[in-house]
Amino acid sequence: MKNFFEPEPILFSTGGGEPGLAQDTVKNFDNAVGLGADVIRSNISITKDKKIILLGNVVFRNREILAPGIASYALDELRMRYKKYLRDACAEDASDDVEGVFPELSEVLSTFPRQRFNFHIPVHAPGMPEEFCRLVAEQGSADRILASALSGRDIAKIRYAFPGMATSFSFIGVIGFYALYRSSLVLFSKTFTADALITHERIGASHLANSGLIRYAKERGIRVYVLNVNAEDQVRRLSQAGVNGYITGSVPTVKRVINN
Repeated sequence: MKNFFEPEPILFSTGGGEPGLAQDTVKNFDNAVGLGADVIRSNISITKDKKIILLGNVVFRNREILAPGIASYALDELRMRYKKYLRDACAEDASDDVEGVFPELSEVLSTFPRQRFNFHIPVHAPGMPEEFCRLVAEQGSADRILASALSGRDIAKIRYAFPGMATSFSFIGVIGFYALYRSSLVLFSKTFTADALITHERIGASHLANSGLIRYAKERGIRVYVLNVNAEDQVRRLSQAGVNGYITGSVPTVKRVINN
């Protein structure tokens, strides 16, 4: 068993781990840890000046930032533009952290030296996985990271650099595993490179996080973690299906269900 999974993680937090704290910042991460998150999940990207930064899903709603791409901005410019957008968009009494947006990977790893992370690469960018691996090696943090990516190429490069790091299926890998399960061909597949399957409960009409697929994954040593679990009835449903863990923006909601 890879070190990341000892002890078994159950609660993966996004943002600050509770409603109203959507930004991925050091301050919000500290809040999530205080609430009891086992793992902090965040997207990572690379800037024009080659800084690896963390960003929450809410960033993908900002067309001004995304149209040219994160990699087209130097870090200082990116922060300035996004902070202005947040200040204009947030209510006056908002508790979210505006000042700490886009923390650097090296800062986060050193600030939380014993915390586990799930870092996800949502967009392939040249040089991104290599710089990520360099920083992780520099910090000696490979054992406390679960790496995931949209692109199979990025995951392959990370696995090559860190054979002992926990990794998940790419998006195409998730779809492929589901197709194998549906066709029963998964019965003939004994081993997979991925350690985890990170998925939405449903993608379109396909119910991916069902008890049958979860059972087959577990029999092959693959853990299943479900995204966007923020409602009590969803936690109960997925618990009955046998998932290994929950990725949530509301740690208290999930804890309330699994502790009762």
